[in-house]
Amino acid sequence: MRKNIWKKVVPFVTILLLLLNPITGLEIQASGKSEKVDDDFMSHEELGQRLDQIEKTSSGKVEVDVTGYSQQGREIYAARVGTGNKVLLINGNIHGNEKSGPEALMQMLEILGTSDSSRAQAVREEVTIVAVPRLNVDGAEITQRQNVFPWDDVIATYPHLEGAEPAWNYSERNGGFDINRDFNPDLSYEPVLEDLPGSSAEPGFFLTNESRILRELYLDLKAEFGKVEAFVDLHHMGTPKTNKTGEDVTIAIDYPPLGPDNSPKYDDWPELDQEKSIRYALAAALGVKEFSDDEEPGVARYLHPEERDLPGQARSSFALNGTATVLFEMPGQQPRYGYDQELIDRVENGLWGIATRMADDSINNLNGDDFFSLPKYWTESASDMKTLVERFKKEGEFDSDDVARSLSTHLTAVSIYEEKGLSEKIVKHMKIFKLLLDHQKEKGLIADNAYNRLKDDADYLIEKW
Repeated sequence: MRKNIWKKVVPFVTILLLLLNPITGLEIQASGKSEKVDDDFMSHEELGQRLDQIEKTSSGKVEVDVTGYSQQGREIYAARVGTGNKVLLINGNIHGNEKSGPEALMQMLEILGTSDSSRAQAVREEVTIVAVPRLNVDGAEITQRQNVFPWDDVIATYPHLEGAEPAWNYSERNGGFDINRDFNPDLSYEPVLEDLPGSSAEPGFFLTNESRILRELYLDLKAEFGKVEAFVDLHHMGTPKTNKTGEDVTIAIDYPPLGPDNSPKYDDWPELDQEKSIRYALAAALGVKEFSDDEEPGVARYLHPEERDLPGQARSSFALNGTATVLFEMPGQQPRYGYDQELIDRVENGLWGIATRMADDSINNLNGDDFFSLPKYWTESASDMKTLVERFKKEGEFDSDDVARSLSTHLTAVSIYEEKGLSEKIVKHMKIFKLLLDHQKEKGLIADNAYNRLKDDADYLIEKW
């Protein structure tokens, strides 16, 4: 019989004193300070203390448990609130250098545990929220992306893997795994020597304690409720700008990266419902805008070229099992970027956008096509490059309008070839486009920023076709 994960196993003792006046990541970048900017984020001990306080003040609404232990023996906590039959599973800090997710979850749990507002009551009555604020507790303590699980320890844990090459998502340098590549849609899968080392286009192996713990939690909830309605994974990324306006991306949101829509690769996974995930992603974007006092023009789609295919991610594996899954990506990673309250509030608002629409069922009435009206910051076509040329022209990146016009004219022709699928002509003309860029660079007609971006994008299209 599956264990009861909600049995309390570890008491907590003290209350976390909230840190005051944190500086923002942008302020840190401007000041040139990068050391110890992690100090405003919760430590592992402080996380446990704060969860304990939330549970104590919730009058039984929030239940906190230890759902498992990391490779180094730290507790991995799960908090549960609500009595509804629709399950929302939220995961934070799967990468140890991406720390804003747990902070946002603490804020949300505090409201759900103590507020009598109509919003909080509706969510509690209709939805069961289960949050794992920090999955990669070992990586978070030393602020590295990977967990801590040296390959020698892997072999000691799985002796039948002796002689295997290290998994592709293992970092020799850091002695650990990118946990978010260690999932498999076959939720009963156990690692097999012949499957290693694998690749990003293949499922993962459930080698890490952390991925196995999240899998077990997912299966427990599925056994209890019949299905896990939605899963949200909270991350950080780089600091891109939108293609069209050049706005800083303040949060990027995504649905599962499972290759082209017409790919037969996932025909054996009939529960996959990308349209459902897109509606949930749209709900998150709407929540960021609705629950903010600001205009929020930087809400964007996350990098999602049509060929992007990562079945080993948690969100992909769960999506293949019928769960709507959503990715949040916040700008800036630790330790370079510090505690940013505006960013944390933005994440919380996105979570409310999903939870409230799950509560009143309006999430099922959203038009998923509206998600694609959110701005992009990457290139997957000549049309995207034309958008960049127009932006660079407005920003004064070209010596004259004629320089921009020559690039746009060339890209217009490439767009026609793309529509017809004429790969040879696309590659040929993109190579000519690169020569045109080089000529403009030599003559001093184009700024470095525009030159480098357009050349990188041209290389991408050449490789794609």
